[in-house]
Amino acid sequence: MKDALFTQTSGIILSAGSSTRMRTHKALLKFDSEKTFLQKITETYLLSGIEQLVVVVNFELFQLIRQKNYTLPEKVKFIINEKPELGRFFSLQTGLKNVTVGNSCFFQNIDNPFVTKETIDLMLSCSGEAEIVKPCIGEKCGHPVLVGPAIIRAIIAETDYSNHIDAFLHGYSLFKVEVQDTRILANINQPDDYNKAGFNACMPG
Repeated sequence: MKDALFTQTSGIILSAGSSTRMRTHKALLKFDSEKTFLQKITETYLLSGIEQLVVVVNFELFQLIRQKNYTLPEKVKFIINEKPELGRFFSLQTGLKNVTVGNSCFFQNIDNPFVTKETIDLMLSCSGEAEIVKPCIGEKCGHPVLVGPAIIRAIIAETDYSNHIDAFLHGYSLFKVEVQDTRILANINQPDDYNKAGFNACMPG
């Protein structure tokens, strides 16, 4: 039953922003000596059994990934957001348009590379509890977020791209999964965040 659920679940990584505060694309930040943020996140989802993984990027980042020949699994599909200036909601919508119809979907930002197989497994085991599943520590919820097919259809149909994703999801039923991993709340948005998270201050060239 668990395997069947995973095959009906996709994943989206949002990485189409300009990364102005970081001054380099966050997808290409080093997670460790062998992997970038992008490689670490995609690997975790695929190891968890997610069969369809979409990474939404801007054109500049897509070109850099191709030029530097980063090793990524074949199941990772890049979608270029042609209008990244429209914001995160439009970026999510762009990704969801490429998800298999009827699937549920995880989504998260590229700036939290700490997603774990354990969190993904736990969230998916609760997928029947509500239209949205979020990992939480007390009252604070983090990433990734798991949404069902009805929400996916609603996001795709929306024409107001100024929507804040959290506000848009507010009217849907939510199940909070209690986890112990405080890193679900992490956001690596600028060099100081990167250093405080315990990474070496090693920016990609």
